[in-house]
Amino acid sequence: MTITRTAPKRKAARTIATRRAPPRAARRVGNLTLAEFRAMMDDIIDQRFAALTDPDAGLELRPEIAQGLARQEREFAAGKRGKPLAKVARRLGLD
Repeated sequence: MTITRTAPKRKAARTIATRRAPPRAARRVGNLTLAEFRAMMDDIIDQRFAALTDPDAGLELRPEIAQGLARQEREFAAGKRGKPLAKVARRLGLD
């Protein structure tokens, strides 16, 4: 009695040319071209900046607040500075 063994059939290997590129989100950063990487970073930065919108946009300052800010700006431009942080911390009991 002779026993013959046959080799298991192998699946045909797909070549790079027939393989579809994975979706952009599934690709590795190391495989991106410099232009693709820059475009991806631009998209991410744009999304982050869009999320950081000013919640007070379009609101008006009360006159007394606007006057106080203008006074502070003038004093700062003239070289006058506020109280030292250590002094304020001591006054508030934060030292």
